Amino acid sequence: MTLWQIDIAFAEAPNYSDVDSYVSEMLLSSLPLGDDTVEPDMSMLSDLRKVWYAVHEPFRAMLSEFGLTQVKLHVLLGIPLRTVQAWALDERHCPPYVTRMIATILLLHGYRQCRQTGKQ
Repeated sequence: MTLWQIDIAFAEAPNYSDVDSYVSEMLLSSLPLGDDTVEPDMSMLSDLRKVWYAVHEPFRAMLSEFGLTQVKLHVLLGIPLRTVQAWALDERHCPPYVTRMIATILLLHGYRQCRQTGKQ
């Protein structure tokens, strides 16, 4: 996803309470109007799920959606490990703008590790 697409995805995510509805609507909205021959870009599916989780779920769920451990996030972005642990354990609240920055950085740099397969 491009930065522009990520910004739109974050702007729309709060309007949806269901991740599948959100992903479906976002994929369909990226298609040109009136052109039924164009298929949605399914490569965005995983990234859109990650955006929705970053907006709606606790910090720990976002880490899980990206397939990250607390230590891996600490190493990747240099965030103090104790801070990441506190966010993941709900001892402290990660500000929404920080969650968004983390997700955006990971998406822009192509961090595509999947929680189901564990492959990047």
